[in-house]
Amino acid sequence: MALQPILNPSVPFTGPIFGGLAEGKMIVIQGQVRVSVKRFSVNLVCGNGNIAFHFNPRFDEGRVVVCNTQQHGRWGAEERAYNMPFQPNIYFEMIINVKSHCYQVSVNGNHFLEYRHRLPFHEVQTLQINGDVSLNCISFAGTNPPPPYTPPAYNVVTATTVGGMFAQPNFVQPSFSTRKKKTAQGNSGITLSNPAVPFHIAIPGNFTQFRKITIVGNVPFHSNRFHVNLKNTMSGNIALHINPRLKEGAIVRNTFIHGSWGSEERHLPAMPFSPGQAFHMEITNLKNNYQVTVNGIAIFNYTHRIPSGQVDHLEIAGDVTLSCVQY
Repeated sequence: MALQPILNPSVPFTGPIFGGLAEGKMIVIQGQVRVSVKRFSVNLVCGNGNIAFHFNPRFDEGRVVVCNTQQHGRWGAEERAYNMPFQPNIYFEMIINVKSHCYQVSVNGNHFLEYRHRLPFHEVQTLQINGDVSLNCISFAGTNPPPPYTPPAYNVVTATTVGGMFAQPNFVQPSFSTRKKKTAQGNSGITLSNPAVPFHIAIPGNFTQFRKITIVGNVPFHSNRFHVNLKNTMSGNIALHINPRLKEGAIVRNTFIHGSWGSEERHLPAMPFSPGQAFHMEITNLKNNYQVTVNGIAIFNYTHRIPSGQVDHLEIAGDVTLSCVQY
């Protein structure tokens, strides 16, 4: 069973790795290095307190990444890499892939290093992250992890940290990587990492019953509104229009048929989107309605107004950045 991503965790972070580590398991860390960075660390900690893998970028020591293992309170021999893959005030995605003989680390889609096991990886129970870094999302993948994403065009783009919260900039034409997998229903699923906004994609085989769309993204701090549309290409009809309006404190839902909007649905017990915050949104097509959850909480059901089988296109636009879209 896939674990829900951990969104916007505070630093220092300490959390359990449910199910432990196994060959092929992957830890994905998305975050931002702080402007005045000195160093930060990622630790894989065993149940007895030993640190199986210590990954420690140091900007205050010649821009070096130090890797090590700590047993019974004593550090072993350091392994150092001098090709620093992180930059101050810049967003990153770090992936730790568990191999039989090593931890394989990639940063922003590029292989960075391998660290051979000094302690059995199955003893690892906890993930720790400390230091001069902000975190957007921590997620775990199973034994068939996706390839690293192609990072966005970071050149010249700067980011902001508002009130300690992580806020993504509007990247300039970021690219994305694609992977396919089998869903629980046997459909051919596709995952796009870091796609540009506005986002438009055809849904292969249409949005049939029990299929699900997953959107992981971030609401910029000064966001006003964005929308997600499930459309029919030929007619231009929109079966489901989801329109979070941050300044109004509402999520408008509607259907667009033959050039006209229907009646809006607005009522919600609470607004699940917040400026400067990441989110994990799922749209599931059920027999009579669409079920929408945000951050693991069901926020509304929307009764079909036109047959869901007509949906063949997904559109996302407005004041939002995307980390991952799966459909």
